Amino acid sequence: MTGFEQKHWAKKKERGSSAGIMFMLYTFKFLGAGICKLFMSPVLLYFYCFNRSARWALYDFLKKVKQQNPASPTPSQWQVLKIFFNFGFGIVDRMSAWQGNLNKFKLTKENSEVFLDLVQAKQGGIIMVSHVGNFEISKMAAQDHDGVVFNVFMHTKNAQKFSQAIKKFNPDFELSIIQGDGLNIQTAMALKEKVDHGEFVVIAGDRIPVDNESAVVTANFLGHQAEFPIGPYVLAKVLGCPLIGLFCSRSEQGYHVIFESYAKQLTFNKSNRQEVLEACAQQYADSLTRQVNKTPLQWYNFHQFWKHHD
Repeated sequence: MTGFEQKHWAKKKERGSSAGIMFMLYTFKFLGAGICKLFMSPVLLYFYCFNRSARWALYDFLKKVKQQNPASPTPSQWQVLKIFFNFGFGIVDRMSAWQGNLNKFKLTKENSEVFLDLVQAKQGGIIMVSHVGNFEISKMAAQDHDGVVFNVFMHTKNAQKFSQAIKKFNPDFELSIIQGDGLNIQTAMALKEKVDHGEFVVIAGDRIPVDNESAVVTANFLGHQAEFPIGPYVLAKVLGCPLIGLFCSRSEQGYHVIFESYAKQLTFNKSNRQEVLEACAQQYADSLTRQVNKTPLQWYNFHQFWKHHD
């Protein structure tokens, strides 16, 4: 298959404008979710038609899922279009979360004691999320617990527009966004302070670093070797805190949140560093595999995930 764009995901020019984001936010606020989805539909169709690299990257992903899970949808551009619309309509659900209107969602939790035990012990930690499903909705998993704080570590350029829009839309929305191009000593010290106070650091486990693409290890994902960042694991070791996973996907009944425990405390040295990091990445890749087999049309990595493709 040809036509993939190999440019790093974070170096691609951001699509959309701040004015467009604010327009959709206020459309949702004053006219409701249905009208917002109606206005969003031609925009999503536009991005589908004029983002060839994303179309074929998603098609490649669906092919790999089908090879591993014959029960998954047959790869087609119709299924790819569904992913675009699932992503867009998921943003409408995020708007509800940003507005604080969370009661409209029916939420089921699986293995939630992994998270609740840390909360009750006032123990902070690192939560690895993915670009599968809708992380913002999972804030409901902590809604009933006073003092629970999520600090989301995001790439500056990709976070800026949305973080500014959220603040204008609802200044009281309690989600701390840590903007940075990479993990450094200053950032690690700031995160250490937050974790020591029982807060959680949220970081994606399926996006390679922006300025240090060598800070990755490979793991088998859907039958092919893919690169995963080592940042979450190195950070867990430096901070000396637990590492857990969180997936949140939409179903006909509502949203389903799954917690997974990866490590109570990661330790490694120079001699076994590579081995431990590869094992951690494989553990996460296995979790990701289980999730995408359940919800393949909620995969929102719109870039080519594998360096080598068919």
